[in-house]
Amino acid sequence: MRLSVLSSGSSGNATYMETDSGGLLVDAGLARRRIETLLARIGRSLTDVEAVLLTHGHADHTCGVRSLVRDCGIEVFAAPGVGDSFGANTISPGEAFGIGGLTATFFEVPHDSLTYGVRVSGGGSTVAMATDLGEAGVEVLRYMRGADAAVLEANHDPDWLRRGPYSASLKRRISSKRGHLSNRQAAEAAVALAPHGLKDLVLAHLSKTNNSPMRACGTVQGALREAGHGGVRVRAAIAGHPTPWIEAGTPLPVSEHVYRYGELGAAGQLFGIE
Repeated sequence: MRLSVLSSGSSGNATYMETDSGGLLVDAGLARRRIETLLARIGRSLTDVEAVLLTHGHADHTCGVRSLVRDCGIEVFAAPGVGDSFGANTISPGEAFGIGGLTATFFEVPHDSLTYGVRVSGGGSTVAMATDLGEAGVEVLRYMRGADAAVLEANHDPDWLRRGPYSASLKRRISSKRGHLSNRQAAEAAVALAPHGLKDLVLAHLSKTNNSPMRACGTVQGALREAGHGGVRVRAAIAGHPTPWIEAGTPLPVSEHVYRYGELGAAGQLFGIE
């Protein structure tokens, strides 16, 4: 399975996933023509999209849905309470359903509106997505565990948020258990997922005001290295710029040690390691 996060952030969210049997969008929070343009940048078009999966009802995840349904006849799938106004096929959380060559499952995540993550499998690999959530607790991690690739929110740096220009009430909302994940929380979740097959991690929904791609990736990569999982590939998704294709399940690089047999070194070692 392949994926590209087409755009991520408060200005609009959409992710494209596919196998050789077909593709889908997770969220469509941009105008239809904008989605078409972003798909073209990864060599795809709306004719490749068989369905849209909605994670929640905020406009930055849904504003392009009506046009996709009306103009392209694309089916919409959502958990209860999310896609009713779009005529979505309602799927209960935890219930697996098929779309072309893909199988998907919604799972609830804590946010200040009804919100779900999604786990998608196909072609022998699995991708898990969870954005717009205040904490990655046991149940969220249970659904994400075993994924080859994950798209996970890393919304803000706690220190930047605290010192930033937002009102006190907005800061409390963002940092609450029903708000948005910080870089530190994303790092803790990544460390929990890494021993269970995680190979690629995309950090999503970064705040333009309270975060940066370098800050988010640095925090998460540092935590993974410290935990002995430095080989996990970490990148940040940003608004309006599709990530490079990610081939879910691509093996992690293996460090090769070259042993040299020769004279005793300065430390009195017979074997040197390069």
